[in-house]
Amino acid sequence: MANELRARHRHRHRVAFQPTGLGFAWILLASLCLAALAAGCAAHPKRSGKSYVINGKRYHILASADGYKERGLASWYGEPFHGRKTASGEVYDMNDVTAAHKTLPLHTWVEVINTQTRESLLVRINDRGPFIDGRIIDLSKAAAKKIGVYRPGTAKVVVVAVPKERQKRLNEKRLRAKRARESVASR
Repeated sequence: MANELRARHRHRHRVAFQPTGLGFAWILLASLCLAALAAGCAAHPKRSGKSYVINGKRYHILASADGYKERGLASWYGEPFHGRKTASGEVYDMNDVTAAHKTLPLHTWVEVINTQTRESLLVRINDRGPFIDGRIIDLSKAAAKKIGVYRPGTAKVVVVAVPKERQKRLNEKRLRAKRARESVASR
């Protein structure tokens, strides 16, 4: 009798929860949608809500540079922009070690590594760009010279955001150096 009850219970359990035909398709579709949604959330960094439009294309500024890493093509910019204001409000100096990036927060420090020469350099993002398809960062002339991008004009690089703790120290060091230069200039 006990075996008969167990057999009936197993049979009822299977029938009650076994998807058939269209039901199975809906469960599969729902599972795939949830998986895609979860993967999509994990793959995209959070946006800050700030954005801008260049040449009809909208760029969304990242809320944070934490964990940012990107591979792509670097280029450099110089003369035509030298002396003009950057997106950060600073005057662009092609002889300073800075860079332009489309979506990283301004004043973010990144390490740029030339994948061919293995030379690397820390640069601060103070401008927006490059707005040429396929390019991920625009280096100042000085930065480009230091890591082997100047002569060829472009190079394959890896861009890695510096951790937050180090960002703060680099910004403090930069401000101290700036104050020292201003102090010497005012004498």
